[in-house]
Amino acid sequence: MKKIIVILLSTLLLTGCYDYKELNTIAIVSATSIDYINDEYIINAQVINPQAPDKTVVIGSPFIIYEGKGKTIQEAYRKVTASSSRFLYQNHLQLLLITDKIKDNKLKELIDFFARNPSVRTEFYVMLYKGDNPIDIITPINEISAMSIIETSETNIKFLGETLEVTFNDLINSYLNPNKEIIIPTIKQIGKSKDEDKTENTEQSKIKTNYEIKGLAIYKDNKVAGFLNEEETLAYNYISNNITNTIYTYECEKEKYITIEITKSKAETKIKNENVNINIKIKGNINENNCNIEMTNNKEIKNLEKNISKDINNFIKKNINNIIKEYNSDIFGFKDIVYKNDYNYYKKIINNKEWLKNINININTDTTILAEGSIFGGLNEKNK
Repeated sequence: MKKIIVILLSTLLLTGCYDYKELNTIAIVSATSIDYINDEYIINAQVINPQAPDKTVVIGSPFIIYEGKGKTIQEAYRKVTASSSRFLYQNHLQLLLITDKIKDNKLKELIDFFARNPSVRTEFYVMLYKGDNPIDIITPINEISAMSIIETSETNIKFLGETLEVTFNDLINSYLNPNKEIIIPTIKQIGKSKDEDKTENTEQSKIKTNYEIKGLAIYKDNKVAGFLNEEETLAYNYISNNITNTIYTYECEKEKYITIEITKSKAETKIKNENVNINIKIKGNINENNCNIEMTNNKEIKNLEKNISKDINNFIKKNINNIIKEYNSDIFGFKDIVYKNDYNYYKKIINNKEWLKNINININTDTTILAEGSIFGGLNEKNK
């Protein structure tokens, strides 16, 4: 009898025409891209095709792209909605792609639109794309490209540190903070052009159309000031405590290398007037050793730690100076550190646009090798 009651209650709670009709009147938007051409916003909305995953019913794209144009973002969005048979449900938006053509006050308009929109949660990722729009690529494994792009970005962050996770909330905070420049991770389509068939990606073992996520875009004075390469991004991530795991290849001898897997990195920045002192503590494991170094010899390990620390010091300092020289951009938040710790000095430099170029950067890196791979410690001894 109890089983019958449970079944009846379940039937009442889990069924109902109202819920069924509601789900069949909405289209879930997984990603949105925004371009700006000829004084018009061009919006593409990636809508998940609910029938596509069931290949026994229909064979089709896993998502559909709807496009709209308008003088404002709202107008363009309305035209996107008008081209769909269902209401575009944006509460599950995962990814926003913007082009580098978004400049002047357009970034402000974009932020204002999404911040005011009550139907959109602000935890979605933001990326800037260069060249062809990657939103319509059908990717293998995870055919919804928005999900695939996010997973690829998270993998890069976890194992390489050549990009950065920026949510819309992060974008708002950076925009509102006068002491910080805006940085956005970049994505680029590689392979076929936008006019060629991209469905082949799921029909063969070697994909022809893909994307790469690496580097950062710097927004300065309401426009893209430039792009950081992988090394500059990595240096930025070191001093900004964004490294969770990465590798560092050290040339110990001519054309011979040791690869360090960095498993922990912690940076602390202190600023006194024009002197910026950055202390970095790094811990890692030796994953590959092609050098004539005895891994069981403590003296050699200590010497190796010292040399790697010096090498990383030079790497980070070189790239930080390159960024400052090229863009005069405080993406590191140095002024924000001064603001929080020495307000009297901050008042002196707040309007000094040349302050960043005149600072002295001192970096001290302390590297600790946790695992040396001692089983093969003497493998290269025969080459001495």
